[in-house]
Amino acid sequence: MQASLAADFSVTRFCDIKKLIIWHGRLSYKRSASLSQFVVHRGMIISFIQAIFTCLYFFVTIPIYNGYLILGYSTIYTCLPVFSLVLDEDVSLRQVNRFPALYKTIQKGRSLNLKTFLIWTWKSIYQACLIMFVAVT
Repeated sequence: MQASLAADFSVTRFCDIKKLIIWHGRLSYKRSASLSQFVVHRGMIISFIQAIFTCLYFFVTIPIYNGYLILGYSTIYTCLPVFSLVLDEDVSLRQVNRFPALYKTIQKGRSLNLKTFLIWTWKSIYQACLIMFVAVT
């Protein structure tokens, strides 16, 4: 009983463990994977834009962004996508209970691997090129 009181959370009935692992564990993994890749994506866009700017203007060492602009971009412009990623539910609790095979994709690590990282990297390069093309023309 003392260990239960000292813990961050405790499960009082064993029937609740299935929901905790299958539903909350699955959502936690998918949200964490998406959020971490989005944060890296956000940083890569800024880096690729700076790299493209440097290449276009004969390798000058002038930063394209000042500190306040990067701070504003990182906080204000990208806060809503972060909330949408964190509050996302791809399937309902009933569907996860009906189809336990949905948990197998989490066990195989399909949400966070090299392939998904390369997809997010490609998106970053594409978006940085598009932003620079619109800005330059």
